[in-house]
Order: sequence, then structure tokens, then C-alpha cells
Amino acid sequence: MATIVISGTGTHGDHLPYIALGAALRSRGHRVKMAFRKSMHSYVLKAGLEAIDYGQELTADQARQDAKDWDHWEPPQTSFADQATSMEAFLRNDLPQLYHQALAICADADLFIGGLQRHIVGSMLHHKLGLPWVAASVTPFFLCTDSGQPSSNQRAIRQFFLSVLEEVGQELGLEGMNWLDYEHNDHALLGSSQYFSQPTLENTHYRQTGFWFYEDPAWKTWQPDPILQAFVEQEPKPLFLSFSSIPVTNPRAVLEVHVRAAAKLGRRLLVHRGWANFNESLLPDACDRQAVLFVDFMPQDWILSHAAAFVNHGGVGSIARSLRNDCPMLIEPLGNDQFFNAKRILALQVGAAAHPHKITPDSLAKILENKVLSPSVKQKTQALGAKMRTENGAENACKLLESWLSQSSDNDQIPTF
Repeated sequence: MATIVISGTGTHGDHLPYIALGAALRSRGHRVKMAFRKSMHSYVLKAGLEAIDYGQELTADQARQDAKDWDHWEPPQTSFADQATSMEAFLRNDLPQLYHQALAICADADLFIGGLQRHIVGSMLHHKLGLPWVAASVTPFFLCTDSGQPSSNQRAIRQFFLSVLEEVGQELGLEGMNWLDYEHNDHALLGSSQYFSQPTLENTHYRQTGFWFYEDPAWKTWQPDPILQAFVEQEPKPLFLSFSSIPVTNPRAVLEVHVRAAAKLGRRLLVHRGWANFNESLLPDACDRQAVLFVDFMPQDWILSHAAAFVNHGGVGSIARSLRNDCPMLIEPLGNDQFFNAKRILALQVGAAAHPHKITPDSLAKILENKVLSPSVKQKTQALGAKMRTENGAENACKLLESWLSQSSDNDQIPTF
């Protein structure tokens, strides 16, 4: 059996699929070390995996302090010059530190699996040690649309910083490394569904496995408390609102428009507090407080199977869960890949999308009633969900990884992958 190191970065939604992959690999007898930021260690440990502190910390409080940076409808908070300065500082200071830490973490490793922002580390490790590495992604946007991460754009950015990269590489003993195309790897995994989106021509080397769904071991015996059970069992079914691990600049205003829209539809609203920190103190005056219930992190599959519709920010993890449970969606994208994901929901006809800063209670209620809660949208969502449930993303990924490991060991030499 192999010793495998998995590393990724980003929000909770970016980390949890890799934990699902790690748990699947561990169940097949492999030793798996998860190189994640400290705040993700509790999830890693609950999955029975080894947790190693790696990368910059990101907490809910930190995210809320910089909420405007997460909202791409707002004017940019930093100039191009400041962004370039920040990137150079990362390359000169943070990247060497990440590299040296990775060398120690991977001293006994047979394979390194790196998420998008860890591809550079995987390439550096391979150049230095000959360690096999797999390029992985759980974000279809970067690989399934020409506007996501075309190689020409990436090469232009790297060309801009090439002198810095070469200087850093020389200091680290990585002379001769191809900094312009470091991410290219014929062994690449995309942890998303073929029924959601398809890679572009230049990214067809990514093997699409199906989504990797995180399952907390405690969820196997989890039961809702009586209040939550009664809330979701009433008819009509409630709406579910969650922005997950995304902050918002004005949580009071966001909550109010959704509470009032739900009331206009005669529906109750189940609200995930999340990084937006939605809570009872933000409820608007003159609303039926019995029609709103707040919850923390819990089995989303259970909630989505009891909800009439899921209102969310458009994170791909939230979308995957919703589709798996035949739950139509309204996407209110704020930034990054969320705009692409919203377009996919529209194209697949399994929900609607809305500008989060322009909706009113009236317009939101109309969108939900006409474009999300209709029988035809529900039928299309059920049909897509049935296709997605035929995929076992984590198992498919494990089989590919094991076949690649077997190929490298059969060669009886330093694997080049």
C-alpha cells in the first residue's frame, strides 16, 4: 500500500472533497496524510486521516473582515500594482516556505496529490525528488470554460514573473525547472460530474470522476432534533438558504430579503448561519419568527431532501449536494467560479440565477415561484440527479490513482508519471 500526501487550499468547500478522497483511499489500505491549514484538522481527524499543518490560515472571522474582497460585484479593493507586489512577495517568501515544508512532509511519500494552487508545489517536488504527483481540481470552472484558466493566460502571468520564479528556483536548487508549464501533468483528476460540465479541449487530460462527497462519520447515526424535524415536515416544504463558507458585506439586508420573499410565498425558511453569520438578531421587524429556523453545519443531504429549493451562492460543492438530492436551486453568485456555476444551472434548466444586490422580496418571490419551484424544473432536477447518483467519484478516483501507482511501480525506476 502507498503513502499518499494530499494538499489543497481555499474555503471549507475546497477542502472537504479532498478529505472525502483521502477517506476513500484510507479505506482501501493506503496511508493518507492531509497537508491542510489548521482549522481544517478537525474534519481530517474525524475521517481517520493524518492532519499536518500546512498553508495559510483562513477563518470565518478573517473572511468577514475582508468581506468586500469576496464580492466581485464591488469595485476591486486593490490595484493591479498592489496585486503584483503581493504575488511577488508570495513567490519570494511564502513559496519557499511551502516548498521546504512539503519536502519534510513528503519524505516517505509515494505520491503527492495537489489541488489547483498546490500544482506548483507538486511540480517542484517532482523536479527535486522525482516524486510522482497528480494534478487535481474540484472546481470545474478552471478546466471547463475558456474564460476559466486557459493556458495562454497562465503562461502570460508566469512570463511576467518569470525572472522572480527563476531566481527563487535557483535559490532552492531547482535549476532547469519549467516554470511556464509547471502544472502540466498527464495524470490529472477532476472531481466533478460529467453531467454538470465538460473540460475544454486543452484540459481533456483531466480524468473526470464524478464529485467527491464528504461524509462526516457522525452523520451515520445523526438524527434531527424535534424542532428541526417538525419544521421541515410541515407543508409546504421550506426553502433552504446557505452561503456556506462565504461572507457577505451586509448579512442583515441579505437575510431580510429572503425572509420576506419566503413569507410572500407562504413558505418557511431554514437558514444556515455559515460564514455570513446569519442569526436571529438580524431578523427584520414584523416578521414571523416561527417561520425562520437557523442551523449550523449538519448533513446537507438530509436538509436538501426535505427542502423545496436551495438558495445559495453558487459554490460547486453546494450545487453538487443539491443536484444529488433532486433539489432545484436559485444561485446568487458573488465571485470566482460562482458565475460559471450559475450559468451551468441555467443551461441545465435545474434552477435560476439572480443578481444578489438587485433582488427585492417581490422579485425574489417571483423568480422562485416561476423559475425554481415549478414542476418542470423539479422534473429536470430529478433526471439530472438520477444520472449523477450513478457516479461514485471518490471510488473512481481511487481506481485511477491505484492504476497510475501500479504503472510506476512496474517500471521499477523513479516514476516520471
